[in-house]
Amino acid sequence: MDGTDARGAVICVGVLDNDPYALKMLESMIVRLDPSFAIAWVTELGAVAISRCLSPAKRPDVLVTDMSLRDVPGTEVCRAIRTKTPRVGLVGITSYALDAFRDEAARCGAQALVGKTDLAGLALAIRGAAAGLASGTAFMDAVDAHVLLEDAALAAGGTGARTGVGALSAKERETLRRYADGETTKEIAAAMGVGVPTVATFERRALAKLGARSRAHAISICVRRHEF
Repeated sequence: MDGTDARGAVICVGVLDNDPYALKMLESMIVRLDPSFAIAWVTELGAVAISRCLSPAKRPDVLVTDMSLRDVPGTEVCRAIRTKTPRVGLVGITSYALDAFRDEAARCGAQALVGKTDLAGLALAIRGAAAGLASGTAFMDAVDAHVLLEDAALAAGGTGARTGVGALSAKERETLRRYADGETTKEIAAAMGVGVPTVATFERRALAKLGARSRAHAISICVRRHEF
């Protein structure tokens, strides 16, 4: 997410709604909510939105997506994007009761869900999502949601996962290094700007890749390989 300061920087927004009239209304309305909001693109197709959000050249800071689409559910649009990247804020919108979609939207990596007529709520959600932040206790920040969904996807992939010290991601290596330096899980989470569950996920992945029996064993392996 590249232009995310609500006090000045432009926040580029992609908009997804299968109703062309609603799409035009949203496009017009969003730019009036805040002078920092700009429309990157609009589309009626979930598959197009997914493709654009995963393209560095077309990726918006925030995707505003209707939950009820024709080609693919809005929740699955969120899941497809969030599994691959934390760099796009995801805001769900709906004309129906929020309870009908809230839990699934949260599980699929959205940062917020608001009613289509809640203009103040939509503006707040866009600003927060542009910074990767969740709105409300039901949702997770973008980085935390990405790590959990990516972890689930890797687990579902089974034996194809890479192993060994060379397979450690930068975040996994940093997590072990910070533990080796004596930091607590809460301290590591604060330093890395993620939640405690995300740190636990980084550690779990690292142990699995290293074939380590424990945190201490994983650190020992890295020390022997001069990774720290």
